[in-house]
Amino acid sequence: MEALSRREDQEVLEAVKAESLKVCDDYVRTFAECATGRTFTLPFACKGKLDDMQNCMREYMTQERMDAAKLDYIANRSEHGKQAVEALRKSRAEKLRKMAGLKEESSQRI
Repeated sequence: MEALSRREDQEVLEAVKAESLKVCDDYVRTFAECATGRTFTLPFACKGKLDDMQNCMREYMTQERMDAAKLDYIANRSEHGKQAVEALRKSRAEKLRKMAGLKEESSQRI
């Protein structure tokens, strides 16, 4: 499988982070409203709201989501990347089928 450069890895991280901020918009907005006008008292007054926002983002930014975003980035980067991603997905699916004790996937999909 192809690896991402540091710059590409950072781009993927920023994209997933931006998506998580959109998904957690209510929590972000609530924290921002609490933090407005506060300086010294911010950590005490808004701790619960900060924790809620961070928990939402942590739930969204899972390792599986990061891996999927990286695979999509690689797939969109080049045709060779698309082939590598498809091969990886097939091998993972085959491993999961073997672990579950299932036979080969039927050739018909609906």
